[in-house]
Parts: sequence; structure tokens; C-alpha cells
Amino acid sequence: MKINFETIVTSKLDHVVDSFNLELFQKLSPPLAKMRMIQFDGCLKGDEVKFTMSFLGIEQYWHSLILDDYKSANEVYFIDIGKDLPWPIKAWHHKHIMKTVDGDKTAIIDEIEYECNSELLTLVFKPLLIGYFYYRKIIYKKVFNV
Repeated sequence: MKINFETIVTSKLDHVVDSFNLELFQKLSPPLAKMRMIQFDGCLKGDEVKFTMSFLGIEQYWHSLILDDYKSANEVYFIDIGKDLPWPIKAWHHKHIMKTVDGDKTAIIDEIEYECNSELLTLVFKPLLIGYFYYRKIIYKKVFNV
């Protein structure tokens, strides 16, 4: 299943890219879930991110690997893939794209491709992901709209 989100913020590309760090990652954590960071190497090829997320007392482990990264004057992206994912997610591919828009604005684009243990679970999980990434849009605007 593929889902794409785009958020335009009023910060320059360099500022947005420099802010993709542990502090922002923690701000993007869903409000009703408790995150415990285990490892955050960064957003470059070969970096790893490991954490647990607790929701309603159930703790789930997540391990992602940064598969690729790219940087030009007007676009930066990195791709993370799931190595060890919480139930019911079986596959995860997330491309984080940041592009210059109109000079002083930046588009933050999330391209997600995921699969759960069954087609039904994949469909059921979609509204949860949409809600989570809508929440991220709010945080992006709060952090980057200057």
C-alpha cells in the first residue's frame, strides 16, 4: 500500500534538513504513545534508528535502516526501510523528501509504502497511518513556519 503526504513550510531547505534530527523525531512521536529511543544514528546511508513505542501498555520494537540518501542544491532525501517491525507491519519503505519551493519555502514529502501480515490488516492499518502522518504535518508547520 502506498501513501503520500506533502507539507509546505516557510523555512529554507537548509534549515529543514539540519532540523531532521533526534529532537524532531521525538516531537513527531504520536501524542498517545510513549517512545523510548534506543539508537538514533542520523539520516545518512547506513545509519540506524531503533526505538520502542508503547501504546495502551503494549510495547512494540521498531528498527529502521537508512538505505539511501541524496543531496543537491534544491532537494534532499533519505530512505528508511524496516528491518524489525512491530506487528502487524511486515514491510516498510519510507522516502523523506525535502525540496525548495519558491525560494524561501520547503516541501516536506513523505512517500510511504508498507505491507501488513494480510491484505485486510494492510487496509485496516491505512487510516491509522493517515492519522499519524496528518499529525506530523501539524508538527512540521509548528516547527518550521517562522
